[in-house]
Amino acid sequence: MSYKRKYIESNNKFDIIFKLTSAASKILNADLTIIKVNEALINLLGFPAAEIEGTKILDYVCPEYKQGWHDLQEALWEKKLPYFKLEACLVKKDQSLVWVKVTTVLFHENDITYGFTVLDDFTTRKTLEDSEIALKLSLENAKKIKKELRHNERHLKQILETMAEGVCIVDKTGRLNYTNPMAQKILGQDETGMSARIYNDDKWLNLRLDGSPLPYEEHPMILMMASGKPVYDAEIAIQPLNGERFYISFNAAPIFDDNGIINEGVGTFMDVTNRRKLIQHKDEFISVASHELKTPVTSLKLALQLLSRMKDNPLPVKMPQLIDQATKSLDKLSVLIADLLNVSKVNDDQLQLNKTLFTLSKVVDDCCYHIRANGDYTIHKVGDLGLQVFADIDRIDQVITNFVNNAVKYAPASKQISVHITKQGNRAKVSVSDKGPGIPIEKLPHLFDRYYQADSSGNQLSGLGLGLYIAAEIIKKHGGEIGVESELGKGSDFWFTLPIW
Repeated sequence: MSYKRKYIESNNKFDIIFKLTSAASKILNADLTIIKVNEALINLLGFPAAEIEGTKILDYVCPEYKQGWHDLQEALWEKKLPYFKLEACLVKKDQSLVWVKVTTVLFHENDITYGFTVLDDFTTRKTLEDSEIALKLSLENAKKIKKELRHNERHLKQILETMAEGVCIVDKTGRLNYTNPMAQKILGQDETGMSARIYNDDKWLNLRLDGSPLPYEEHPMILMMASGKPVYDAEIAIQPLNGERFYISFNAAPIFDDNGIINEGVGTFMDVTNRRKLIQHKDEFISVASHELKTPVTSLKLALQLLSRMKDNPLPVKMPQLIDQATKSLDKLSVLIADLLNVSKVNDDQLQLNKTLFTLSKVVDDCCYHIRANGDYTIHKVGDLGLQVFADIDRIDQVITNFVNNAVKYAPASKQISVHITKQGNRAKVSVSDKGPGIPIEKLPHLFDRYYQADSSGNQLSGLGLGLYIAAEIIKKHGGEIGVESELGKGSDFWFTLPIW
């Protein structure tokens, strides 16, 4: 009787401790059914005791933690281990989560084995640990992103610094915030000078293609900022304070902030001065070609009309003059047409060479016959007059004729023209010299360009500006070199070299 009383008293004390302990506790049977819960567990899960007791613990466990409870069930009831520990995540009534450390020990009552479980709530610590882990991951990601940003910045910088186009970024006022090296090179300013630049300041003027000032609101960057739309291939001219006018082709696009408001604009541009000059040269060439072709055609037509009128009653004095006039006009027309055909062949890389062995001085004699026959000029040959080359005799004749004709045209007061023939190693050099007014030094680099004519007097001269260009291409085709040396007031010396074989 004393033993039974002590057992009852012990159970009563256990129930009192079970109910009053601050640690969330429960009693499980072998199939993980919850037999009894204390007030602390009720408060932990948020369910009343009647809703918890009789349910299975797995009903409250997050899916990824259920296996742990199966391991507990196996360890305690099958393997008969005295206790088992695990960590679990439980779902509360309000659907929030709580993390607990679970310790379960076995006890026996009326030949039945139960599990007494204590749940230690470490949600706050878990949240802190998760926050620390998240913070650590964030810091690692931030470092990684920062590293990638630095890499991308270096990569972008390398791209911008090696671009063949100028790149600039402007703010809403039009002030430059960034320029890449090519932009600085094209515009002739360093980074400091570019950052201090304002529209039409003392560094340069922005112009339309016709040379008139470009209004502020017509600049491609300003048009883009005002419309919010990209601008493509807008061409403008820029006139530096001290320097040659140049042309750029401009593309501009807006940069929007997070609210969709334009805060900057990016522009890319390239120097198209050569393209613009080529267009100008073509326009000038068409005008000159029309005039040059019209003049001999008109003269030829007039001579033929007069000859036609006197065919039935020829005048012995007048007819030879008209025939001579018609012949000269036809010869001039033939030269112009030949130049046009030759430049077309050069452009299409169809200039063919028919090489033979010949003596250079003999070509000089043949091509300069018309100059000697006129009687106004003398051709003086000096040097190695027996020197022979393997080349296209007709093309070399064309080059020398062009040099001599230019000496007559541009230095009419120089009555003696010298032709020097020399051997320089395995090459022959031919130079044609006059004692004319000479050519300004700034024009020398352009003499062999298409459509270019250099007259130091400023007078309008006949011709298409193709002769020296074709001559240069002929010499290059032979593998030789061509050039000019000139001094104002002392004359000019045009020369070319050819491989002897």
